[in-house]
Amino acid sequence: MINEEVIPMKHIYNKLIRDRIPEIIENDHKTCATRILNDEEYLRCLKSKLLEECHEVIDAEGEDIKKEIADVLEVLEALENTLHIDHQEVLSIKEKKARSNGAFDKKIYLEYVEDSYE
Repeated sequence: MINEEVIPMKHIYNKLIRDRIPEIIENDHKTCATRILNDEEYLRCLKSKLLEECHEVIDAEGEDIKKEIADVLEVLEALENTLHIDHQEVLSIKEKKARSNGAFDKKIYLEYVEDSYE
């Protein structure tokens, strides 16, 4: 019988994760390395996480899209908290923009704008 050595596999993530993920990893009998970000790193990582979650919304299908939208909202709330932005103020700005520029209800797709030179 050949003595086979088991080599642990390391997956590199280098990204912001939810607070309970290290606990979940350890409960799965795995180890992980984490660190606490400083405020500047945290803001940068939140912005990157928002982009990541938006891509997941784009790729999602069926019922999964609800989970991905929830993840986007979670990151947006973390950004609001980090930047000390009042959620009601954001909603007010959203409504003001909808009144002045419209929303996205009419499904209008802009194909082009042509300048007229007179």
